[in-house]
Amino acid sequence: MAKAFSLLLAAASLAIALFMPTNHAFVPPAAALASPFPSSSSSSSSSSSSSSYSSLSSSSSLSSSEADDSNDINPHREVIKMSPLFQGSGVIRGGKYGVLNNSTILSPDEAAKSVGVQAPIVATKGTWQRAWRLHMFMMRNVLHRFDGCRPKDSKLALACLWWKALAGNDITSPVYDHQLSYDLLPPITRWIVSRRLCRWYPRLHHANVEIRTAYLDKSVTGIINSFVANEITATKTDDDAIESRPRRKARIRVIVMGGGYDTRSLKILERYLLLKNDEKNRTDDISPPKRLLRRKVQPRQHVQLRFWKRSKRGRFREDGLKREKQSHSFDDSTTSLLSLTSLSSSKSEYNLECYELDLPEVVRAKRQLIQTRLQRRRPWLKQMTTGIAGEYPCLIPVNLNDVNETRNALEGILQIPSSPSGDETGDDNIPGCDDDITNIILFEGVMIYLDEGIPHSLLQLCSDVLNERINTSMAPGASSSSSSSSGYLCFADRLDNIPGGDIDAAHVELASTGWELLDWLPKPGLARHMGVARLRTR
Repeated sequence: MAKAFSLLLAAASLAIALFMPTNHAFVPPAAALASPFPSSSSSSSSSSSSSSYSSLSSSSSLSSSEADDSNDINPHREVIKMSPLFQGSGVIRGGKYGVLNNSTILSPDEAAKSVGVQAPIVATKGTWQRAWRLHMFMMRNVLHRFDGCRPKDSKLALACLWWKALAGNDITSPVYDHQLSYDLLPPITRWIVSRRLCRWYPRLHHANVEIRTAYLDKSVTGIINSFVANEITATKTDDDAIESRPRRKARIRVIVMGGGYDTRSLKILERYLLLKNDEKNRTDDISPPKRLLRRKVQPRQHVQLRFWKRSKRGRFREDGLKREKQSHSFDDSTTSLLSLTSLSSSKSEYNLECYELDLPEVVRAKRQLIQTRLQRRRPWLKQMTTGIAGEYPCLIPVNLNDVNETRNALEGILQIPSSPSGDETGDDNIPGCDDDITNIILFEGVMIYLDEGIPHSLLQLCSDVLNERINTSMAPGASSSSSSSSGYLCFADRLDNIPGGDIDAAHVELASTGWELLDWLPKPGLARHMGVARLRTR
């Protein structure tokens, strides 16, 4: 009965496909984005910084047409030839983006290829608006009609959860999350974005969100793996010196500003738990949490009819790969997300912590979703604790428009000991030796809803708080084994003082707030500025 009801919902949502051209081609994913994070020992400057967009024009001035697009709600797409019945009047905007047009913003195809995802389809402005209105109607009247939690859709946070669940259920996408976002959705109606139906949705808004999701996933894991690789190299090249010093416990702290209902923290912590559990057991037997997750993510074996088997044999993509042959096995996805090989080292250990800051009503709703829905559908998550109060991840209510309140929250996070209980003599702490900490601050689609000038102030605030913490640990009188800290910034948002996608303007804006730009990749849409920056210590 539930599946039948969901199929009816899917039929209503897929009606938008009638307004689409049927002859759009699939763009095969490009090679994986190269890691933009240099080693800590290498020097870099703003003029020679590695950037995915260095070949574009560096002029900070925008044409009047590009400046007008800075306030648009919907992403811009190129003009396509449609049947006279569905063709809108006038010239559709969007053809000005891309390297060929000397634009400071990448076209949708170029941005998608840069992160290795399938590009959004080329559609008219009217098509995007109809899809938007249909999705909002379904959100208000159908999808959460029987939802006992009824989370608040604060600044499209709930809509993004559905879009990310749609992209996360696509086994051919690099953001495939083994139904993690899907498990936060209400029962019955969530079947509308299930793995069997997600492939039939036209790639519109969820494809645009998928671009920034793939970029941020790769950026965060790239920083983590780069930090771990540097620590392993230092241990191997200076083995005697490491032995003579007290053993440190490295900490990787991910702080999400305006997390909404995003599941990136949950995804990273879940994979980290499974890897750490396997390293601790050191046995060929599969641990109970991993067995539960394996059962969850691996599709069930159904008895297939003969004609269905024949139809699947002919399903080839233009890149020559079958959809069913894509490598998304459980073991591959578990080990590829976080290659923390140093967990097996007796000389260095690592803790991964995640914190999320958002409005109080969003924090309450997400905490309820995790406790009543996610932990029931993924029971192995109950074993995970991080931060304070044993939450997973640690959710902190704060209004980001209040700079002083945000400062207090950040300072409180940086003062949290490595052990949630604060016990400095436990297994997670070495007496007389503080931790080496890497802080990763993440913004995704939150600055566009903040008051004027607040995004610039938040970037300045984050760098100030991190530098204050570093200076405190290096102050005279501090122990010789005091902690060393580093900071990174990952963002897919709308920064201040950068109306377009100019890389020089990005260098100036980030440098003025205490950051050094490492990677830059603008894309169409509201959250058009994607990049990675490193803290400038002072």
